[in-house]
Order: sequence, then structure tokens, then C-alpha cells
Amino acid sequence: MLSLALLILLTMNKVLDVFVYQIPLARSDKFSLKNINNNLPSTNAKNEFSAGLYFCSLILRNDFSILINKYFFNVNGKPMLESGKFGFSISYTDNYVYIAIVRDDVVGIDAEQVNSIDINVSEEFMSKRELIKLKEVQNKYKYFYKIWTLKESYLKLIGKGIDDTITNIELVEDEDGRFSLCIDPARRTYFSNFTLKDCTISVASFNQVNCKVINFENTKEFLEKYEN
Repeated sequence: MLSLALLILLTMNKVLDVFVYQIPLARSDKFSLKNINNNLPSTNAKNEFSAGLYFCSLILRNDFSILINKYFFNVNGKPMLESGKFGFSISYTDNYVYIAIVRDDVVGIDAEQVNSIDINVSEEFMSKRELIKLKEVQNKYKYFYKIWTLKESYLKLIGKGIDDTITNIELVEDEDGRFSLCIDPARRTYFSNFTLKDCTISVASFNQVNCKVINFENTKEFLEKYEN
């Protein structure tokens, strides 16, 4: 029988595979949830939102043998599955939909296209320590979007919207440049941050993650593979 200390150690060292799908989405593309019975939150009833949920249902059906009949939404509009066997999160940029899927856990993802921006906006979501680091780094835009997507992915992980408390979320960066978060001492949050094309992507989980990226050149390629 395993000791309690060993069980805790094994849990701490658990690494989950997170599948991250990058799917192009032109603004002219039109999608609906087709045969999925849903009442979308009115504030999120956009074409991009419907496309992301539709794409997610196709991926779950074809790659994970999970048939989605209905999505559920929490009070903040976070879409969820009735079954806890899979967790997913969706993010949108101007040109892509990003979908993260994990087995037997929850996940949060955020993606942002790196553009020039008023750096002073950082005072609205960065902690004092993060603002000091922002002044020190050479590539301020890269650091700006990294911190933003990390915090947004965490909020998506816990199913919460952005509010004034975001500045209280202080990320911890180790000497290897990896970030984590420990608001609750009993449950650390781990992150993966990487770049695809001109976007920075952050994935949050309560376990360490190994992100496996699946790219598609265009929407047609994705639909030809998954709709059939």
C-alpha cells in the first residue's frame, strides 16, 4: 500500500496531456450549432462563439468518441460538459479559434495576437511586481501579452470573469522562465506558454501540462476531416 507522502508526491508530479487545436476562422465564415440543443448566453451569442463550440463538438466526437448533445453554462457564461470526463476551453483571436481539451480534469486557454498597444493599460491587470518586471524587459509587448494570457487562462480555468481582483493574481516565475500560481496553498496552478505564428498562447491547469498542438491550414481542411 502506498504511503500518504508517496501519493502526494505522485500527484504533484502528474503531467497531463492537453490537446490544443489551432483552427483558422475567417470573419466571413458562418456557423451554427446545428443539431446541438443549446441556449447560448445572449452576451456571447456571436458567430465566433458558435463556431468554437461547434468545432469543439466535432473534435470531441471524432478524436475522443464523446457525443455532445448539449453544452451547459455557468453564471459567468463558461461552457461546460455534463460529464466530467473531459475539460475544454476555447479562445479566439482575429484569425483563429483555439481549443484546449484534457481528460479527467479542467483547463483554461487564452490566445492573443501580439500587436502594439498602450502599455499603460498593464496597470489595470498587473501586480506591482509584474509592473516592475515590465519596465525591465526589452520586449514589453511580448511580456504584456504573456502576463495577460496567463491570467486570462487562469480565470477561464476557474470559470470566472475579469474583475478588479485581477491585479491580486500574482504569477510566480522560476529561474527557467516557467510560471505558476499559488493563491490556494493546497492547489497550485501550472501554466504552459508558447507562441504560434503571431499569437501568444497560455494554458492553465491544476496539474503540470504537456501541450500537443494540432494545426490546420484553413477552415475547409478542418471541416473536411471532422464533419464526415
